[in-house]
Amino acid sequence: MVRKTPGGTRRAVWLAAILASVAPAASAQQDSVLEPALQYFTRHNAGEILKLFESARPAPVSDAERGRILATLPTEGNVRELDAAQQEKLADVRSVLQPHRREGVYIIRVIQVAQAAVALHARGVVLISERALDLLDADELKALVAHEVGHEYFWGDYFLARRDNRQSFLRRLELLCDGIAVITLERVGVNPERLISALDKISRYNRDRFGVAVNETNYPALGERRRFVERLVEWLRRDAAQ
Repeated sequence: MVRKTPGGTRRAVWLAAILASVAPAASAQQDSVLEPALQYFTRHNAGEILKLFESARPAPVSDAERGRILATLPTEGNVRELDAAQQEKLADVRSVLQPHRREGVYIIRVIQVAQAAVALHARGVVLISERALDLLDADELKALVAHEVGHEYFWGDYFLARRDNRQSFLRRLELLCDGIAVITLERVGVNPERLISALDKISRYNRDRFGVAVNETNYPALGERRRFVERLVEWLRRDAAQ
């Protein structure tokens, strides 16, 4: 989520780039999007769910397009000196890119902004604020990056919904991205509950410092996201055991 905070041109550009970051709303919404989002996955056989990724995965951005994307981002504000713990977390992120064949596609950038945020920018750059990198543990960071990978599967839908201010559909898309994160985390041996703990940390950090996000109604409440994750995990494990 993006919050109204003072800052210069560089901060404004970075905040525009992280507009789709994954902080949850704090209060329940009027309409639940949990069931339709859950059915998107449960209508398939859990054992074959990775084939859904294969059929739905968009073509990656080209090297030329990725170069153009990088050229639009400010050079000031990149964090180039990382300590050993930060570097280790970033190296671990590659594991959640591999199931989606994005380990050689995405560029990972650590940036300096006031918010704790993780976002996929223009289908080619994963932006991680240094505050998020320090706030999250390794598995939580992988969980949020896996969620961001999910956005690429619904890229066009997301921007159309945002243009038309279809808030209910935007919340559903966030749950679909949570679902892709859950399946990815199960695949790489990370407890999917780390997604919820990561969302909670990010939300608390940003809310305590900047107040309510200007686009909060575009996101499901944390409780709804928790229920969605629990039910999807239950379905995955039950179906796999049969």
